[in-house]
Amino acid sequence: MKESIIDRLLCSIGYLPPRNEEEMVAFENIYSKVEVDENFHVDVDGIVNGGCQYKAKVVTLTGRNDFSQDDLRMVARNFEGMPKGLVEKLKNQHKDDDDKGE
Repeated sequence: MKESIIDRLLCSIGYLPPRNEEEMVAFENIYSKVEVDENFHVDVDGIVNGGCQYKAKVVTLTGRNDFSQDDLRMVARNFEGMPKGLVEKLKNQHKDDDDKGE
């Protein structure tokens, strides 16, 4: 079976392990200047055995925080505070969608 360019590329850039000397040289050329913190540790057992869990984090926006969900809904409905060029682009896009449905 002939190997694909995608397979060679994935092996050369590290998404799959390099399979031959050519892919290993390409990998080393790409990542030879990357500095790795010697104190960095990946808990492989924790990841494999389910000890690693995703926890959502809420990040507050810096700057203007004086808007509510209702304000955002109104912007979406009335295009208030949006640049005219963007509003026209949105209207034209929806106009084109309406034309296709007829």
